[in-house]
Amino acid sequence: MKRSHMLPFAAALSVMGAFTEASARTYADIKASGVLRVVSGGDLPPFIRVDGQRHRGYEPEMIEAVARTLGLKVSYQVVPPYQLIKELQEDRADIAIGALGITSTRENKVDFTVPTACAGVSVVSFDPKLQMHTDLVGKSIGVGAGSIMQTYVQKLPFEKKVTVFNSTKELIFAVIAKQVDATFAYTIMGPGLKSMYPKAPINFGPELWRVPIGIMTAEDNITTRTTLNAAITKYLQSNSYAFLSQRYFKEDVRCRS
Repeated sequence: MKRSHMLPFAAALSVMGAFTEASARTYADIKASGVLRVVSGGDLPPFIRVDGQRHRGYEPEMIEAVARTLGLKVSYQVVPPYQLIKELQEDRADIAIGALGITSTRENKVDFTVPTACAGVSVVSFDPKLQMHTDLVGKSIGVGAGSIMQTYVQKLPFEKKVTVFNSTKELIFAVIAKQVDATFAYTIMGPGLKSMYPKAPINFGPELWRVPIGIMTAEDNITTRTTLNAAITKYLQSNSYAFLSQRYFKEDVRCRS
């Protein structure tokens, strides 16, 4: 008898499990609503900066330019970076931005558009002697929750102390306050951070590796991703893109084939 009662219960659990992830809006749904819902982890200048209710920076300007070509408005919401994938999976956002490195681990859960930039990764600290990852043996390293830097640092094959921060602001403050010895960041963020904190002797080491950066969409949301890919590719070939990239990074950050 116990077994016969368990079968319908197991079936019910199976049905409930099938609805744990909401179906993502198709591009037709987005077009009908007239609004592209964007989620980000907040401040990561110069890629993105939240100023009151305004989102500024390289990625918001690019997204808004692309959205205009599609006849769409943009709405924003901010969540902790480690919740971005969940927001897409539960259909609370159509895309996610925030200098999101395209990795195979992430692509097991979400899809990405064509790269919107390529960037190197450097050690960042107040100590100019800390140039390479091998200089961090026995050091304290700060990383952002859910970032590709967190995964990388935790796999480094030597003794270190790793502290995970839930926001970029907290991480930057920890470096400035010398609560950690170093962190890792995209090399092209150097000029922007130095202009924001001119009195802080922030040192960026050489590039250790390069990573493509893209826009996240829900897994298998083919119509949205395909439409965005076409619009982004066209924008990357425009004079508007060239101006945008120079303004925020002083260089062309498009990926090279």
